[in-house]
Amino acid sequence: MPHMIPRSPSGRLSRRSLMIGTALGVAAIPDLSAASETGELTVTEALRRRRSTRSFSDRPVDPALLAELLWAAFGINRPAVGLHTAPSWHGAAETVIHVASADGVARYDPANDSMTLRHAADIRGILSPQPFVATAPLCLVHIADLRRLTAAEDPAERLHHARVDAAIVAQNVYLFAAARGLGTCLVGGFDEPAIAAALDLPDHERTTFVQPVGWPAA
Repeated sequence: MPHMIPRSPSGRLSRRSLMIGTALGVAAIPDLSAASETGELTVTEALRRRRSTRSFSDRPVDPALLAELLWAAFGINRPAVGLHTAPSWHGAAETVIHVASADGVARYDPANDSMTLRHAADIRGILSPQPFVATAPLCLVHIADLRRLTAAEDPAERLHHARVDAAIVAQNVYLFAAARGLGTCLVGGFDEPAIAAALDLPDHERTTFVQPVGWPAA
């Protein structure tokens, strides 16, 4: 069963009361209003610091920080209408983020701002032929549900739109990482058959990118 997030009495998501379950445990996110006023960068400052990181320390990413990152990537920012922090082609919202760590693979559910363990094994080592990917404490695996892109009749066109949409989500991750001191890198060289086999993906789900996340090595 997924770990659900408590909602405010109005029925809207409350970031102050948000709880998220991960393979590392359940953590509460602190009051974000104070953090945003004193600790986070402006968008312009984050853009200046945005870069690709390919060397990570072994310092773990706190579950609460991961929860914030996933919301920034593709969470619901307009609960009344169910719309996301990143746009998508024809509003398809086909990107599904999976988080691979030493404890397994969890799937992010934007509607409930929660995670569900999908696979108990550590698959970071099979994600990409690029060795640095497996050294990150977390790897985001962006997977597209192509059934949501039926407005495009051609399969190649559907996959094209899926990759563009995932890249926009990935840029949200980049900016959040820059603002909070994390490192990340968008990787297009991944082992799609290995990922599909490890996660038992159906034919309509395709991996679009892999994105390692962690604290940059000193």
